[in-house]
Amino acid sequence: MIVSHKHKFIFIKTVKTAGTSIEVDLNKVLGPEDIATPIFPPVDWHSPQNFEYRKWGVLRRQLYNHMPARDVLRIVGPRVFEDYFVFCVEREPIDKCVSHFSMIRNSPDHNSETGTLTFDEYIERAEFPVDADKYTTREGALLVNRILRYERLEEELREVGVELGIEISLKTRAKSGFRQDIQLSPAQKEKIYRAFSTSNNFTGYTLQ
Repeated sequence: MIVSHKHKFIFIKTVKTAGTSIEVDLNKVLGPEDIATPIFPPVDWHSPQNFEYRKWGVLRRQLYNHMPARDVLRIVGPRVFEDYFVFCVEREPIDKCVSHFSMIRNSPDHNSETGTLTFDEYIERAEFPVDADKYTTREGALLVNRILRYERLEEELREVGVELGIEISLKTRAKSGFRQDIQLSPAQKEKIYRAFSTSNNFTGYTLQ
C-alpha cells in the first residue's frame, strides 16, 4: 500500500495483480513524507517508509501490505482520502485464481502448508483471492476512484501517470515464475465466478 502526499495518490494493493511490481516502480517517485508499507518477502529496489502511524509520539498502528481502503481512510482521514486519487488493480477471476494457486503451491515463500495441494483441492477449499473488501466500504460502496484492469495494466498505468503528472511504467516483474497451465471444468469456472460476484459488479468481468 502506498500513500503519496507529494503526488496526491493512494495505491490499494490487491492479490495477484502485479501489486508488488507496481509498488516497486511507484517507490521511485515518492517524497520523504510519503508512505510505503513493507513487502513480504522483501524486494530489491523497494524501500518501506513512514508506515508507523504515531499520535503525540505514541505508536498507534502500523500500516501494512494489502491494507483495505477503509482502514487507510480511517488513518489518513476523509479530507486527505477524498482529495487524493485512489486506485487499485483487478484481474479476470479465473486467471487470478490460477495465478494464486500457482503461488501457494510453488512459491517457497508461501507453500509451507500447501506444497502438495492439487487444483481440485484448491477449488474445493474455495479460499479464493476475492479482493472486493479491499476497495469497498463494509456496506459494499466503492472507495477507489479507478479499478485498473490487469489485462491492460501498462496502458492504464500510463493513463494514471498522465492524470497525476508523473511517469508510471511497469518495468519491474516481481514474484513471477510460479505459474502453471491448468484446464478448468465448466463447474470449476462457475464456482470461481460465483465467489467473485461482488467484485465483478465493479469490474464487469463475465464468464465466457
